[in-house]
Amino acid sequence: MFLSVGNRYARTRRPLHLPSFCLVVMPFFLFAALAAVFSPGNSREAERSVLPPAVGLAVGQITVPLPDGMEREDAPAAAEDSDAGPPAADPAPAEELPAPAEELPAASAYDFSKPVPTADIALTEDYFEDAVFIGDSRTEGFQLYSGPQNAAYYHSKGLKVDTIFSREVVKTPGGQKITIFEALQREPFQKVYIMLGINELGWVYSDLFIKKYAEVIAEIRKIKPEAQIYVQSILPVSKNRSQNDEIYNNTNIRRYNELIQQMAAENKVYYLDVARCVADGEGNLRSDASTDGIHLNKAYCDLWLDYLRHHYVAQE
Repeated sequence: MFLSVGNRYARTRRPLHLPSFCLVVMPFFLFAALAAVFSPGNSREAERSVLPPAVGLAVGQITVPLPDGMEREDAPAAAEDSDAGPPAADPAPAEELPAPAEELPAASAYDFSKPVPTADIALTEDYFEDAVFIGDSRTEGFQLYSGPQNAAYYHSKGLKVDTIFSREVVKTPGGQKITIFEALQREPFQKVYIMLGINELGWVYSDLFIKKYAEVIAEIRKIKPEAQIYVQSILPVSKNRSQNDEIYNNTNIRRYNELIQQMAAENKVYYLDVARCVADGEGNLRSDASTDGIHLNKAYCDLWLDYLRHHYVAQE
């Protein structure tokens, strides 16, 4: 009995043969796997998994796509000296800007290394209403004989480029005396005429003279930054005086005038070669110009004024 039952069980529960089962089932699973991999959504996820996050700019010649939902922004421009190649996509043509115009020198640029040239039109007295003349006894004589009546005059006998800082020579309406620089601060001058140097001819060091003269110019410019500054040459002395004086002679005056002209150019102030309007062919003060060989009489002070009326720089 037992054997027959066991034989029947053996027939109904026959073991499976694995090779036959795999041949039937495996193709099905393979097909399902391939369909899942190549579906549109999964292919995009696979693409994202191999790219760096948040990358969507052109790098070199490779353009990396942006993630979904992110708009592309323009990449920053490469430096001019970069070796990177052109971008993958041709950008929209940029609007061409006009090339900057070449900077040209101003047409009215003034050459301060040369004396003020002769003007076509002579000045009238009104031009000197806002002018001041600074100097020694020669400027004092100019005011006395021929100087414009509506100008101001700050002068003193023996005034030098060093004593001008401390000597009190200008009298105020109240009767007090103040320095020239203090007086300049109180008046709205637009033109400053200076003549200094005759009393400094005896200085041992001429470079000290011109250094102090430049300091005078700097102080005036500090007080009156908008004013026109005219530096006048030292007037010559007569031939007789020049030949008999070891200090006050025309050789020293010419040397000092060269230094003054150079200083004027370096400091960009106007140089007036007043000496030539009173000098003879040899560069000496004309014999009929003075009684002492130094200070001018009225006729030559008139020539001095006439020179100033024909030598100026028009303000723009």
